Amino acid sequence: MGAVNIDRRDDGIARVAINRTEKRNALNDEVRHTLIAELTGLLRDDAVHALVLTGEGGHFCAGGDIASMEGLDSKGARARMKDNHTIVRLIAEAEKPVVTAIEGFAVGAGAGLAMLGDTAVISEGGTIGFPFFRVGLIPDYGILHTLPRRAGGARARQLLLYAKMVKAPDAVAWGLADELVADGKAEEKAVERALELAQMPPFAFAIAKQQLGLAPVKLDEALEMEALAQAGCFGADEFLEGSTAFLEKRSPVFRK
Repeated sequence: MGAVNIDRRDDGIARVAINRTEKRNALNDEVRHTLIAELTGLLRDDAVHALVLTGEGGHFCAGGDIASMEGLDSKGARARMKDNHTIVRLIAEAEKPVVTAIEGFAVGAGAGLAMLGDTAVISEGGTIGFPFFRVGLIPDYGILHTLPRRAGGARARQLLLYAKMVKAPDAVAWGLADELVADGKAEEKAVERALELAQMPPFAFAIAKQQLGLAPVKLDEALEMEALAQAGCFGADEFLEGSTAFLEKRSPVFRK
C-alpha cells in the first residue's frame, strides 16, 4: 500500500485513492509525485475508460501537509507549485471521464482536486472548505478558476475571502459538488457515474470536455469551435454507430 492506491477494475474504471489516512490524506511530495506518475499512465492506457478519484479512510483530502512546507524557500515553493499544477492539468485536461468521490474533508488543495471532477459526488457528512487565508496562503489547485465556474463569481468571492467551510448539502446546492449521497456511498455512486460516462462516445466526449474547459468564449468563437468539432464527429465511427443504433431502435455501443 503506497501513498496512492490504484485499482484497475475489469470494467475499465480505474480507482485512484490517496492513502495517507493518518494525515486525512494531506498532500506531501510522495503523494504528488505518485499522482503525477499514476495519472499519466492511466490516462494513456486505452484499457482505462474512466477514473474515480477518492481518498482512503473516510476522508477525501485535507489539503497540503503543512508540516511538509516547513523550510521551503521561494525556489522550493515554486517547484512544489509546478508539481501541483501538473496534477491539476492532468485532471482538468483529461479527455477521459474523471469522477471524484468525497467523504469527510475535501479542504484546501483537496477542495481543488474534488472540484476538478466531471462529476463530484459527496456524502452527507462531507465538507468542502477553503481555509487558505488561515495559514497565510492564497487559494491554489486551480480554485480561482474552477470555483467561480461552479458557484458563480459572487458566491466564490464570499467563500474564498471568508475562508468558508461548506457542508455537503450546501456544497451541492451551490454547485461545488454535483450529487449528494448517504455517508459511505460516495465511491459507489462515483463508480456508477463513471461507468455511465464511459459509455459515451469517447471522441465526441473528449472534444466536448475540451470546449467546456475553454468557456466562456464569444458566440462566434463557440460556433467556430463547434463547426470544427462537429465536422470531426461526422467523420468518426462513433456517429455511424450512433445513427445506426438510432434507426435500429437500440442502444449504441461505442466501445467494442
